[in-house]
Amino acid sequence: MKIYVCVDMEGIAGIVLPSQLRQGESFYQEGRRLMTEEVNAVVDGLLEAGATEIIVRDMHATGFNLLIDQLHPGASYFMGTSSIQDRFPGIDSSFHGAILLGYHAMAGTKQAVRDHTFSSMTFIGMELNGQPIGEIGIDSLLLGLHHVPVLLVTGDDKTCQEAEQILTHTTTYQTKTAWGRHSALLKSPRKVNIEIKEAVKQALFNHAPCVPYSSPGPYELKVQYMSTDLADSVQTDGIHQIRLDGLTIVYKDTNLVSLFSKAL
Repeated sequence: MKIYVCVDMEGIAGIVLPSQLRQGESFYQEGRRLMTEEVNAVVDGLLEAGATEIIVRDMHATGFNLLIDQLHPGASYFMGTSSIQDRFPGIDSSFHGAILLGYHAMAGTKQAVRDHTFSSMTFIGMELNGQPIGEIGIDSLLLGLHHVPVLLVTGDDKTCQEAEQILTHTTTYQTKTAWGRHSALLKSPRKVNIEIKEAVKQALFNHAPCVPYSSPGPYELKVQYMSTDLADSVQTDGIHQIRLDGLTIVYKDTNLVSLFSKAL
């Protein structure tokens, strides 16, 4: 059984502050350690559940956050950046499923830890064909293009709620209860690392109803930018890229990868 693990940082147990998430900040090394330990617990759980090949993709910021010398030897790790066209290096239809580990709620979610969609400095929010969408939905759609279903999503309570709304048969595991953008009622990371192994096993055991996430085209992606100058930087043609107002641009395409490549 082959499993692809996409790991972000904001939803990892014990992480709640900006200084845990950014290179050069005072608690960044702590954030890296917490992220690495949770990844190792997931790899342990996958191996115990019968996984034969595991790829872990560091999705946060530069894609270089995991502590390399402390990583579990039972998986391979992709670190560094890649384009939307190649967001999940090494993936193909031979993978049985994917895990979205340490994810966060979409931009604009009330009382969620570090809610954003790709960049809290660039985007206020996005809608795909009239429905709000964040990184959980976008990554699930891109994985679905490879015929890979999402088996497990982890993060704060708002993250789990978002996943359950769009991925009806996917298992979720809550690492903390969000109290605000930079506050949460935390579980002990040690407890999470024990429990998340069991969540992984449950997700693999219950994988049969999970199907690749998909959305029929053609597509319209409405993007609301943080400032007018960011929207000004986009070249619009009035057909495939349409300026609605000072902050909002609609992107149109029949291909999802092309659509997201234009906007992200």
